[in-house]
Amino acid sequence: MSYLLIGKDQSKKDAKIAELKKKYISSKEAQEFDYEVLYSHKLEPSVLKKALMTLPVVAKKRFILIHTCHKLTPQNKKLILEFFSSSQDQCFVVLDSAEMTASDSFAKKIKSAVKVVDFSSGKKTNVFDMTRAIGARRPAEALKFLSGLYQEGMHPLQIMGTLVWFWGSVKNRLSQQKFAQGLKALQEADLNVKRSRINPEYAIEVVVARLSMLLT
Repeated sequence: MSYLLIGKDQSKKDAKIAELKKKYISSKEAQEFDYEVLYSHKLEPSVLKKALMTLPVVAKKRFILIHTCHKLTPQNKKLILEFFSSSQDQCFVVLDSAEMTASDSFAKKIKSAVKVVDFSSGKKTNVFDMTRAIGARRPAEALKFLSGLYQEGMHPLQIMGTLVWFWGSVKNRLSQQKFAQGLKALQEADLNVKRSRINPEYAIEVVVARLSMLLT
């Protein structure tokens, strides 16, 4: 049974995803080869189809996590419906959305193939929750807040602006060398986001982790 996680309580969603990962792909090797995270708003049908069709390497089933599934294109929704209606079972799919409800038309179409878990009680993630976690040298927590911002539709460039402001605000806490290293990391992330050298969401994740480490 696959899952549809809805609602805006990101911390509880993350806990559920962690629980499922531990259950289905507990080893480091399985997480490396059989775990894939996709974002619906920029998901090419060919990429989704490949993810659904690829056979597991280590685990019994691959774990496919699809964020912002309320932004799936009609073609991608069709691919998911076809997968759920087929006899193929090489992967375990978790669909995640902060905006979709159980009454959404797509949710109704897949309800026989997924378990719906509603996380609607949490507060909205704030970008300053993320910067406070960076400032407190808690990179794992900062990345969880970042995931919540993505779920709520915040664009990587918006997050970049806040990170640049934040880094300037902590200048007095750092040596010149570390501050310069942070600026360089921010510049690299900005180029990666604007020029699509790598996945923009991943570029932001990397710089959030790097800034947290520089503050230690």
